[in-house]
Amino acid sequence: MKIDVTMNQTCSDNTISCQMVRRVRFALSRFGTAIQIITVRITDINGPKGGVDTRCVVSVKLASGREVVVRGEGENNFSTLNYCLSRAGRTISRHLERRRDTPIRMSRRRKAVEDGADQVLRQG
Repeated sequence: MKIDVTMNQTCSDNTISCQMVRRVRFALSRFGTAIQIITVRITDINGPKGGVDTRCVVSVKLASGREVVVRGEGENNFSTLNYCLSRAGRTISRHLERRRDTPIRMSRRRKAVEDGADQVLRQG
């Protein structure tokens, strides 16, 4: 799992970036090899004039080829990041639960073929 954190702010600090990487790893490590790349972009909505609005975009590239993108806004970096990570975790969990080894149609076809074979055996 590769994690990329980018902060487009004047107060970006290396220690803050390291804490954010640690938080991302903690929140999404339960999915293990299902995740390939995590990209986090944190920007200040008001720009250099200041303000309390922060926008966070978390993009997760899954091993299945799907990409999950979550956006959120908040008062500071960490609250916005936590909100986006919780939403991304729920979305990834839903996606992994839906994924099946055999499609529904294939299982229905197999069942129909087996039922037909049972009827032929009963008649014969």
